[in-house]
Amino acid sequence: MRLLLASLLATAGAALPAQQFDTRGIPADAAIVLVTAPTTGLQINTSPAMKALRERAEKISLKAAAAGPAGQPNYDKILREEFGVDTNDTKNSFALGLNVSNGANGAPDFSGAAILHVKVDPKKVEAFGKKRGIATLTAGGKTGWNALQFFAAVADPKAQPQADGPDSFQLGLFVVDAGTIVIVQPKDAANCFASLAGKSPAYALSAAHKSFVAETGKAYGFFAVNLARLPSTPELEQTGLASAAMAFGEKGPNQVYKIAANFTSAEKAKTSGQQIQGFLAAAPLLLAIDPAEPAEQQAIKKMGADLVAGIQPLSVNGNQAVMTISLETEKLIGMVSQIMDIAEKQMEAQGGAAPTPAVKASGGKKKPVGATTK
Repeated sequence: MRLLLASLLATAGAALPAQQFDTRGIPADAAIVLVTAPTTGLQINTSPAMKALRERAEKISLKAAAAGPAGQPNYDKILREEFGVDTNDTKNSFALGLNVSNGANGAPDFSGAAILHVKVDPKKVEAFGKKRGIATLTAGGKTGWNALQFFAAVADPKAQPQADGPDSFQLGLFVVDAGTIVIVQPKDAANCFASLAGKSPAYALSAAHKSFVAETGKAYGFFAVNLARLPSTPELEQTGLASAAMAFGEKGPNQVYKIAANFTSAEKAKTSGQQIQGFLAAAPLLLAIDPAEPAEQQAIKKMGADLVAGIQPLSVNGNQAVMTISLETEKLIGMVSQIMDIAEKQMEAQGGAAPTPAVKASGGKKKPVGATTK
């Protein structure tokens, strides 16, 4: 929970224009893309309320870790002490690019890479891998670690690497330098490293995407998916959705989120737009608070109403529908705080948590195939 929250809150900002998102290392033709950039200087990162929220999130995470019979690991502490990684560093960013196709027996076949731009200590990573007996592998001219074994070792201090079967998923973890971690399948490693070094093309935002992102102010993230290049389903085809994009940014005192959906025809876009507008028009009635309702349910409805109030009128032009959500930064932080209130009450209702968290999690296995194992 803590690691996920840190990723969302600590690396979700960027004071960089769209064209400067660091997409090196991810495929130029990626069908699914998610990129962020450093949060330094943004209110979402510097607000005193956000600082208090992070401190509270840490406490809740410790409670949640201690609530189970054997507890759960404190990932922040593990990353910091074992690898020198600070999940709250405002300079953190990441890039993810994927392609998906139909593989053998109809199972999805993935390709692409994830690049984490974080401060890391390569020597500590190497020491951890050797201490835990994690298998090494060589791909793309670099030596790394069996990523799934590595993740299992982080999750469970007592986990031992397991023998892998013939269907093991191929995934490697490479510490390229003191500021870059790459997670990639061995078959894609060479292309990824060449792109990361600027020796081959990487994904680049189109002119339309750059303009779209710029409308959010100081952009802090970008997501795009080209559904035309992914395996289709009858349900998806019926919607007529061809591609979509999301952009996140900070403009003045507000956090701005834009969502654009491109359809196969103007008729499909109009129909979808009408459906969304109908739902938004009915939202105030659905979210009306009944004084007789439990306080928790009232709080959830209040948050929903605040969120709906931040949605600007839907725009439909041709085969594209665009929605913009603008929320005051302090109000958004307050909403997250309310969610934490509810989470804490639920934990207390379930018996609370022990004062001292234990460290334990499930292990795993799998070994990259087609790579050199030492």
